[in-house]
Amino acid sequence: IYLTSKKKFNKRMKKIFNSLKWIPEFYFILVSVLWFYLTHSGRDSSNTMINFPAILMIVIFHIQLFLNDQLLGKFLASVIGFASIYMVYAVITEYNVFSDFNYNTQLNTLKIGNVILLNLIMALWMFNKYKPSEESKAETQISS
Repeated sequence: IYLTSKKKFNKRMKKIFNSLKWIPEFYFILVSVLWFYLTHSGRDSSNTMINFPAILMIVIFHIQLFLNDQLLGKFLASVIGFASIYMVYAVITEYNVFSDFNYNTQLNTLKIGNVILLNLIMALWMFNKYKPSEESKAETQISS
């Protein structure tokens, strides 16, 4: 009885881990949809601007979900990672511009900093996911 329940448990855990590996892609799609929504529905209700970079990110991450390409995954993770590092640098350099670092400014900085940090973590997770495994390295060495 113990072995069969352990096999069932292992099978369930594999299903859970297989679905968890797509979290970075779904996160970036969700952030892109939110970015599109926030730029499209601004304070002015007659805003007809279309956010093409957000649409492009949504399409590219959907392509990555369907193709599961290792090179595209590494490229996307690298671009998002470098952009997040640049944004950290931009937020740090903005401290010189703030004349009054009041409560609202602190709160906005904290919100933006959390989003940037989460983007960096998801980019690192995504980059690590598409890192070639030892088995694939051995297969390429044998075939050449």
